[in-house]
Amino acid sequence: MRVGILANSYLVAFKIYEQLQDLPDWDLFVILSPLPHRAAWLSILANFARMIFSSITPSHWQLTSIPANRKVVFLPHAVDHEASLIQLHKMDLDVALDRSGSNYSDKTTQAFRKGILRVRVKGTSADRFEGRKRSSLRLDQPINVTVFFVDPSDKGRLPVVSENIDFSQCKNLTEANQHLSEATAPFFRKALLALRAGENLNVF
Repeated sequence: MRVGILANSYLVAFKIYEQLQDLPDWDLFVILSPLPHRAAWLSILANFARMIFSSITPSHWQLTSIPANRKVVFLPHAVDHEASLIQLHKMDLDVALDRSGSNYSDKTTQAFRKGILRVRVKGTSADRFEGRKRSSLRLDQPINVTVFFVDPSDKGRLPVVSENIDFSQCKNLTEANQHLSEATAPFFRKALLALRAGENLNVF
């Protein structure tokens, strides 16, 4: 299966890539789109610089050797832009993992055979763990985390993975937020494995 990690930041995307690259028979790609309200060339330059400076280990260098494996793709426009959609269709991807928190159009979700997966924390409108307000976290209660397919028409697709996270071992809110952030890749991993196993077929 061919999987694209949609993000605005290389460092954010690579954290996901690094923890999923051992999945057998899966092709992983990092797809970087420009940050909103920033010139595209500035976003590309910033992300390219992050790649170079972070390539201090063999595993990092494997990803940053763009001419060799082409695992990183820079989109010169927003994901929903016509030129970006043409590029995404050419990549022939099965599913995308959302790490940009963008609102995607039907045309964008349809660029991936199965769709775009997103992680959501129950009780917040934030699409990313980092977006959850610390003041709303309670260490004495478990928080539900769900991986679901983005649906622009809001038809209420069923979740692929839904579990509770226990914060009883966290000493403070900062540690709890870090715990949430580190859970992103494992939850995406569970969702991808569930899809490969043929579970939750009614989400398509």
